[in-house]
Amino acid sequence: MSDWHTFIHQRYKVSRLYITSLCLFAFAVLSGCSIGGRAVEAPVEYLTPSGWQNKRALLRHSSFAEYANAVVNEVRLHRIPFDPAHTEIETALSSPVELPLAPHCIESAGIAILVHGLADTAFSLRDIGGVLADACYKSRVILLPGHGTKSGDLLTTRQSDWQDTLNYLIDQAVSETDTILLVGFSLGAVLTLDAAVQRQDDIDGIIGISPAYYLSSERITKWAPLAAPIIRWVDRGVADDPMRYEAMPTRGVAETWSSMKQMHRSLKEYGPVTIPWMLAQSMDDAVVVPEQNEVLWKSHAASSESRLIRFVSDREYPEEKRTINLPGNSLENKVIALTHLAIHQSPENPHYGKNGNYRNCGAGMPREADSIKLCEQSEDVWYGLWSTEQQPDRPMAYSTFNPSFDRFADEIKRFVIRQ
Repeated sequence: MSDWHTFIHQRYKVSRLYITSLCLFAFAVLSGCSIGGRAVEAPVEYLTPSGWQNKRALLRHSSFAEYANAVVNEVRLHRIPFDPAHTEIETALSSPVELPLAPHCIESAGIAILVHGLADTAFSLRDIGGVLADACYKSRVILLPGHGTKSGDLLTTRQSDWQDTLNYLIDQAVSETDTILLVGFSLGAVLTLDAAVQRQDDIDGIIGISPAYYLSSERITKWAPLAAPIIRWVDRGVADDPMRYEAMPTRGVAETWSSMKQMHRSLKEYGPVTIPWMLAQSMDDAVVVPEQNEVLWKSHAASSESRLIRFVSDREYPEEKRTINLPGNSLENKVIALTHLAIHQSPENPHYGKNGNYRNCGAGMPREADSIKLCEQSEDVWYGLWSTEQQPDRPMAYSTFNPSFDRFADEIKRFVIRQ
C-alpha cells in the first residue's frame, strides 16, 4: 500500500471512529439514555427493516378509526414482542388509539392529536391523552412511522413519513371539527410546532412537552445525516422496556435532526406563533436545552394565552407573565429531579409510575453492577438524573414519572378550555 493510500486508510479509520463516538453520544443524549459497553446485542431480526410505514396503504382512510385499525394490523404483523405471552397487550398499548371522552362530557370540545418522541410508542402520551379526554377532547394518540415494531424499521423511515402522517391526520380532523389541538413530546413537539406554524388557520392551540427544539448534543447530532450512510447503527443493545426501542440506527437521529432544522425554517418563514402555545419542560432536562427553548418560546409565542411551565427542583426562577413554576422534585415521592422522560407520566401510570412494572436502573449504562443491582432489588428507590450525586447505600433510578402531574394536568385543562 502506498504512503498516500496508507494515509487515507488511517484517516478514514480515525474519522469513522470519531463519527461513531459522536453518534453514540448524540443518541445517548437525544434518547435520555446512555450507551454502555454491552456484551449482548439485539438479534438480527430486530435490526432488519420490514417497512410498515407504507403511506399509500395507511394514509388513505376517511376516519381515524380505520387508520388506527390499519396501523394496529401492521404493528401486529411486524412487531417483535418483548414478552411473547403478552403480544396482544403490547400491540394494543403501542398502537394509535382515540381515548373516550370523560363521562361528564356532553359533547366534544374538539380533537387533540398527540405525537410521541423518537424511539417511543403511542403509550407514552396516554396519560396526557387522558387529561385532554377529561377536558372533553377526542384524544387521538398516534404512532409515528418506524415505531412500535422493531428498531430496524427506522432504517427506512424519513422525516417526510412523519410529516405526511401528521398532516394527513390534521386534514382528517379538519373535516370533523372546528377546534384542533396539537400535542407533542420531544421529537413530537418539533413535528407538531412545525405543522402548527404552517397551518395556523387550521390549528387552535399547541402543547410542546420536553420539546427537542434545541438539543444539548446539537454540535454532535448535526453530523448524523453525514454519518448515517457510513455507520448504520448508533446502538444495537437489547431493550429492557417493551414501550421503547433500545437499538437505534443513526438514520433515526439524522431524521430527527432534519425535523428540527425544518421546524426552525418554518418559524423563520411563517412565525410568529399567533395561536396559543404551551411549552412545558423540566429545567433539569439534560437532553434538551431548557434555556434556549424558553428563549425561542418568548420570542415567537405571540398569543397572550400562551403559557410556559417550568418544573423546578433546586434553583430559583422568577415568576413572570405567562409563566408558571411547578415543583420538579418531591421528598415524599423520593424524586430529586425530573428527567426528559418524566413530566408527561403520572405517578399512577401502570408502567412508568411510582408503583409501575418498569424501573430504569441503567442496565445499559456504564454503571457499577452493584448500583444496578441495588436499584433493581430495593423497595426504597430514589429517582433523578444519572448525574444526580450518588450516596452510599441509596439506590438511584432514572425518574420516569412526575409527582406534580396532577397540577400539570390542571394547567393543561385551563389552557385548553380557553381555546
